[in-house]
Order: sequence, then structure tokens, then C-alpha cells
Amino acid sequence: MLIWRTLLLAAAVLLTGCANLWRVDSEVQSFASWSSPPGPLPFRFERLPSQQTEAQNALEQLALPALNQAGFVLDTARPAYSLLITTQAQETTYRDDPFMWGGGYYSPWIGGGIGAGRGWGMGFSAPLWRAPPRNFQRQLSLVLRELSTGQVVYETRAGFDSRSPIGTDVVPALVAAALQGFPHPPAGPRNVTIELPH
Repeated sequence: MLIWRTLLLAAAVLLTGCANLWRVDSEVQSFASWSSPPGPLPFRFERLPSQQTEAQNALEQLALPALNQAGFVLDTARPAYSLLITTQAQETTYRDDPFMWGGGYYSPWIGGGIGAGRGWGMGFSAPLWRAPPRNFQRQLSLVLRELSTGQVVYETRAGFDSRSPIGTDVVPALVAAALQGFPHPPAGPRNVTIELPH
């Protein structure tokens, strides 16, 4: 009996651990134009005129731990690089058309109608509303510029799609995914999976 209890407890712990991990599957593409970047990268954040907000400050703070892990060091006094970080969120609603080609009458209202038959009885079913499916997207972009030359030396972006609304809590995973392979990333688009506590 003690062995079974121990096994059940271990299984519960494993399931709890799996349930608390959030898999963020991102599509990433990166471009580098340097041959041999230095070790630590002292940088400052660059902001567009439209980014002078508290929301941008919060975004940069969320990104900072993943940037530090990649070798970036925030140094506003003597930066060698500037880093521009942008993010966009988008929601798309799809028309759930079972005809696939758009033919025939279709309504998201399902199950309506009145029916009568031989003998005794009549049936009625109220229509039910089925909301069309939605897709939520968040895109993140990082642009690294060498201040001494003004040249962009690294550009990378990551995108994540979900059936559930996506908040800014996904930003650390997107930054980590975008910097996968830094400073010499593989060519072409790639899929990167980052696991976060959830």
C-alpha cells in the first residue's frame, strides 16, 4: 500500500509540473551582418517617437532578463549598441464555413427548428449560437544597431499564435526565441519552443 501511495504521489507531482509549464512555439527569423561580435554587449534601448510610454518601459523590463542571458548588458552611460524592441498584437476572426468553398447558406446559428410527425407529439429545439473561431497573434522584433557606425548589425523577429488571448507575459519567451542562435543564427525561418512557468 505504501508503494502505491508513493507512486501516486510521484505521478501527481509530475502532472502538476507539466501543467505549470507553458509551451510557446514561435516562428523565428534572424539576420546578422557582423563577423565577430564582442563578448558582453553594452547597450541602451532605442525608442521611436511613438514609444515614449510607460507600456514601452514595461516591455523593455520584461525583455531584459532574456537579453542578459544572451550577453546584453544595459549600460546607458557608455553603450556600444542601441536596441529597438517592438511588439504587435493582432486578433483574427475566421468564418467557420463547413462548405469550405463558401457555397450554400450557412449561419453560425445551429440547432433551430420545429418538427412534427405522425401520431402524438411535437418537437422544438432552440437555436444555439456558436461563436466563430478566433486566432490571437503576437509579433516581437529586435533591431540592434552599432552606435559607432550607425549600421544595423542584427535583426530578429519572433511570432506566436494562440487560440487564447495573448498578454505581455509571453514577451520573455518571444525574446528568448528571437535570440536563439545569437550571435550567428541559422539562415531562414525556424520554429523555436520555449517553456515558461504558467
